[in-house]
Amino acid sequence: MIAHIFYKTAVPAYLRRTGLFKAALQKGLKRFARQNIEVNVIFVDEKEIRRVNEQFLDHHYVTDVISFNHERPPFDTGEPWSFGDIFVCYPVARQNAKSFNHTILQEMLMYVTHGALHLSGMDDHSPQDRAEMDRQAERIIALVLKP
Repeated sequence: MIAHIFYKTAVPAYLRRTGLFKAALQKGLKRFARQNIEVNVIFVDEKEIRRVNEQFLDHHYVTDVISFNHERPPFDTGEPWSFGDIFVCYPVARQNAKSFNHTILQEMLMYVTHGALHLSGMDDHSPQDRAEMDRQAERIIALVLKP
């Protein structure tokens, strides 16, 4: 797996923990992380996450995280294939960290992990599915932050 982390908004240097985000991404992608794939995590502001939400999902509001799976190419070129993109709204993470009694870093990791779990095939349309995703995300974050 090749992971790219982009900071397209003002994220303080102490929160630019690229290695931790890549580790959470790898664990959240599960078996897919062992494949020849490429994944992008893009930290954005409210204006950009709203634009992405409107353009691709026809939702007219700011959200915390959006993930997009890309189709596998019809033939293997030997090059990594673009597996997916995860857009994380840093200002929402900063705001929600207080509400959920998390650090901002934990909240950012939650969104990266949540997006990775979506890319790996999990869904959160029902309360039970959402609870399972949250449990898995919390387990992954604990592993990633373990000293």
